[in-house]
Amino acid sequence: MGRLFRRRRDDELAEIDAEITAFGEALTRHSFVPSVHGGDPDLLADYERALNAYEEAKRAFVGDRDRRDAVDVLRALDEGGHALACVDARLAGEAPPQRRPLCFFDPRHGVSTDQVRWTPPGGAARQIDVCAADAIRLAEGQPPIATAPTPQSAARPVRPPKPTRNQPRHPPTQSPKPVGQPKPPPPFKMWPQGTDKRQRAQGEFGNAETTLQRPSPDQPLLLVVRIRYEDRYNHVEIGPPDRRRTLLRSKRLRRVVVPLPASEEPEVHLALKTASGGWWAWLQPVDTAPVLLDRLGAEGGFVFRYDGGPAQIRMRHTTPGAFSLTTLTPAFEQGEQLLSGRGDTAIEAELKGPTYVQVRAEGVWSIRLL
Repeated sequence: MGRLFRRRRDDELAEIDAEITAFGEALTRHSFVPSVHGGDPDLLADYERALNAYEEAKRAFVGDRDRRDAVDVLRALDEGGHALACVDARLAGEAPPQRRPLCFFDPRHGVSTDQVRWTPPGGAARQIDVCAADAIRLAEGQPPIATAPTPQSAARPVRPPKPTRNQPRHPPTQSPKPVGQPKPPPPFKMWPQGTDKRQRAQGEFGNAETTLQRPSPDQPLLLVVRIRYEDRYNHVEIGPPDRRRTLLRSKRLRRVVVPLPASEEPEVHLALKTASGGWWAWLQPVDTAPVLLDRLGAEGGFVFRYDGGPAQIRMRHTTPGAFSLTTLTPAFEQGEQLLSGRGDTAIEAELKGPTYVQVRAEGVWSIRLL
């Protein structure tokens, strides 16, 4: 019986994963080209909404155990599907389609078909949008389909995780995340929620230049540039045309994370040359950098924060190319180099106390506290 339930959960997750993949493929195949159609702000906003919904669906899917956990994924895919339908309508010179919300009782029921009057237990009557099946059940005096807690139901109790032999050796310095908060996105996959439009930009492949506005001249920042594909050389430069320097020139790497000290210059200038796919660039506060509690891992450039006392760390680099770790000063300038190496190897170093650390790497790496 346990294997049967696990197989059902695996099948549910595979279906949702396939839905996310299908939506991503629809975006890739779409005829919209920002450089051609970008003159229409409404069209560009709808396309950006579709891209953001795709990224949100991927972020929300991480860690889901079954279809009930993936309700936020379904909402994001519904948002993206409507946004892409608006893009199609605008390109055809038609009015954008009206948005039908998902079923009030459970997004897994699909798009609503009717609006009915419903009174929650102990509450006031209200108009809600429901699927066809729930509309019939309510009309017959029956409760809605009981596939998940209703919006007014109490949250399910959360069981504490079972202890494992690989508990962090250094206790976390952050407070545990309260139950009910959304899962944080993976580090540096997409700009944080609430990032001002002046601090972010995106585009398609080819040559492009963009300018990001600093929120404050006396505030250090993290600059992140991410490229969708890596089949050919991608080139990213920073600075005005008369004094540019290279941030990324690689056939394999898709992302660069750069610490930016405070500066009197109000803008960050970028020049990009990508062979295929799209690109995203943004500025984010330094306190949004991930924290090293026990171990971290990624590919390419990275910046993390360490809040503990003196500790030994081990960095493992598993692919060809050079790598190094460098601390950052309080002004977010280059500090002490902790280690450096090349190729498939592991090197140990010492963290003397709380600090920010920049990772430079040409391949896959991991860092753990000893």
